[in-house]
Parts: sequence; C-alpha cells; structure tokens
Amino acid sequence: MSLEDPFFVVRGEVQKAVNTVRGLHQRWCELLQDGAAVGREELDWTTNELRNGLRSIEWDLEDLEETIDILGSAHMPFQMCRLGD
Repeated sequence: MSLEDPFFVVRGEVQKAVNTVRGLHQRWCELLQDGAAVGREELDWTTNELRNGLRSIEWDLEDLEETIDILGSAHMPFQMCRLGD
C-alpha cells in the first residue's frame, strides 16, 4: 500500500480540474460571442459542465482544508517515514 501526502493527491486533482475548466470557459466565451450562430443545446451543456467543474474544485479545496485542520489540531504531528527506516 502506498502512502501519499493528501496535499499532493488533491493538488493533482485540482490541477486537472482547473485545466478542464479553463477549456470549458474558453469554449463558453466563444459560444457567447457567436450568439445566435450556436445551438442553445451546446451553450447549455457547456454552461452546466463549467458550473459542475467549478463546484468540484470548490469541494476538493474544502476537503483539503478540512484535512489540514484535522492534522493541525492532532496531538501527534503527521509524520511520514522514509523507505528503509
């Protein structure tokens, strides 16, 4: 079993989600500029995916904050041992 620092796990998830949201935001802006030339269905789908992506990022950051608070209030500090110890 591999022990990974939760910070790095969440950071990776958040970075991936941010990259996805950036692409969605760019497409959403393009759709808004095109106006009537685009289908309402694509605009609605992109808007929904953008909102969902932002919510997901918010939840991941809240989870990370809770983890940090728990570790900060623990009586024993969070310690990682090196392989071979």
